[in-house]
Amino acid sequence: MKKGRLYNRQEIELISKSAIGKSVNDILNEEIVTVEDKDANKGGLGQLIEKYLFGMDNNSDSEPDFMPAGIELKVTPYKKIKGDKLSAKERLVLNIIDYMTEYKNTFRSSHFWYKNNKIQLLWYLWEANKDKKDLIITHEKLLELEKNEDLKQIEEDWNFIINKIREGKAHEISEADTMYLGACSKGANALSTREQPFSDIPAMQRAFCFKNSYMTQLVRKYIGDYSNVEKILKGTNDTFNEFVLNIIAKYKGKSQNELMKEFNIDTKAKNVNSMLISRMFNVKSKLSETEEFQKAKIIPKTIRIEENGRIKESISFPYFKYTEIVNQDWETSDLREELETTKYMFFIFKMENGEYIFKGIKLWNMPEIDIETSVMEMWKKTYNTIKTGNIVKSIENGIRKTNFVGMSENNVCHVRPHGRNASDVCKLPVADKLTGATEYTKHCFWINNNYIRKIFNEYI
Repeated sequence: MKKGRLYNRQEIELISKSAIGKSVNDILNEEIVTVEDKDANKGGLGQLIEKYLFGMDNNSDSEPDFMPAGIELKVTPYKKIKGDKLSAKERLVLNIIDYMTEYKNTFRSSHFWYKNNKIQLLWYLWEANKDKKDLIITHEKLLELEKNEDLKQIEEDWNFIINKIREGKAHEISEADTMYLGACSKGANALSTREQPFSDIPAMQRAFCFKNSYMTQLVRKYIGDYSNVEKILKGTNDTFNEFVLNIIAKYKGKSQNELMKEFNIDTKAKNVNSMLISRMFNVKSKLSETEEFQKAKIIPKTIRIEENGRIKESISFPYFKYTEIVNQDWETSDLREELETTKYMFFIFKMENGEYIFKGIKLWNMPEIDIETSVMEMWKKTYNTIKTGNIVKSIENGIRKTNFVGMSENNVCHVRPHGRNASDVCKLPVADKLTGATEYTKHCFWINNNYIRKIFNEYI
């Protein structure tokens, strides 16, 4: 008789290794599965593996899956993307955050630490056209936070989330607030809320998670090729935020020309500021390709503020496919996911007396309130415009006017073309009613220039 939750550490490792190369069907075939056993036909892969590989009944206990070993079991997918590069398919959801109790703890006495300080990972390769029970378990790894090089950053992330609860701002928490350990929404929709201790405002139910971007780097580190990834935090015990503060202190107030001389850069290229930024961080590759930026899903952006306070730069997203957006809903949409998980690092250069001066670095992510109001409204109108075939509103002097949300209609974001030209098109799910077109010029979502400008009011 299997011991289920009572397996010790060595037994868990042996059983995990025995699963490598097997599909869930292979595991099920080693068990006597009755017709009445519905778990064999439905349910998540994690539940099936818990039950038929380890002999555990499905549970939602507050304790780790294996006691007294203190090990939590997580079955998680990865996938192959362009060029056979590996990527996590999803974030690793951990435990629900109890706003009413977790704030009373320290990091080491928290329920998060108790539940997740040792995680037995089983990775399987996700393939779109395969039945889930035919997917193959390929790798295993015991993730021990105590021995993890990212522990200091994970603790800082935990403290950030908990401090928001203590400030009565649990309703403002966003997954993008933090670096590696996130607080992802966990519920059917925005109405899935919980009580919080220091405010009467209901807060969206959330769970601790390792971000998709963080899991992707773990996949590449333990499964794929990780040899050419540059690190920023080499030879230091600083957290990422501490390191950034040191960069600001060292270079703030220097002109573009001074920095070019300091880093021995002699060029008139448009991307000179990007080159300067890489040198500030002492990396040879693009900053966006470094380990820490990829783990945290940080997008670096150079912002140039003119003497009159004008900002030239806008933020665009990749073009959306009309046929895909109509098969999404807001809660699971690509745009919401992107804004919920992405942090921007703005490198600010301001024109003063004819020279661009480095003014500092600003880490920013869109506030939850803006995502769930203005952005949601814009996305839903875009969805309905495409779904109903009402894209073109009128044609004036050969120019098509659309029903897409313009910059003047929304205080945060809008929709506008993102193709090379009018012939760069995507297929429509419904023919446009006015023109009969079955394809239309590529469009994408944009964050309004005026909205971005407000982020930098302190520098203007």
